Amino acid sequence: MRALPGVLDGARLRRQAGGGRKPSMFAYAPACGKLDRARGKSMSTIRTDRLILRPIAASDTDALHAFWTDPAVRKYLWDNEIISRETVVEIIEASERCFAEIGAGLFAVELAEAPGELVGFCGLRHMDGGEEIELLYGILPKHWGEGLVSEAARAVLRHGFDQCGLARILGATDTPNQRSVRVMQRLGMVFQERRQYKGLDTVFYSISPSELADAG
Repeated sequence: MRALPGVLDGARLRRQAGGGRKPSMFAYAPACGKLDRARGKSMSTIRTDRLILRPIAASDTDALHAFWTDPAVRKYLWDNEIISRETVVEIIEASERCFAEIGAGLFAVELAEAPGELVGFCGLRHMDGGEEIELLYGILPKHWGEGLVSEAARAVLRHGFDQCGLARILGATDTPNQRSVRVMQRLGMVFQERRQYKGLDTVFYSISPSELADAG
């Protein structure tokens, strides 16, 4: 797979299972209890210099569906699959359940100067329904190159470490998606390995609280 200029500043929403199954990207419920239940169970809003991050909600269904089916976005985010509106609803509901239990899930990203308009998403999920936690992110194409993904991702990583008690967070992307690779490197994430993952050439990174602090 060749990288295209200007591809998504984001990591893949990977399937819980390969093959021909429909995507069930956020099967949080069976696994979310594995995190520290003593921390961060409330729905949280995060503010940065330029952004507002709030848990995704049912009111975001249409905006997320339009965003995730954009041809430039779905290339890496959904393996170029055009997902259904019902899939978006399932993702939102699963994310809400996990926010209620542990305080981590998917955040809608809005500009502080234009609240109410979704420009991207960023969040955490259990990778393949296991115990490892993965960082996800994406931004509308019109905002590529503005540093918004790095700003949002850094805030979400801090939230995961400080509020959810995580010890390490993973990141993964297709090797050709060099925009996403550069985001992970700017965040201070450390390269772990490159291997075939569900038939795709994939690079894996990870980060700890101290590594995030060292990266500033």
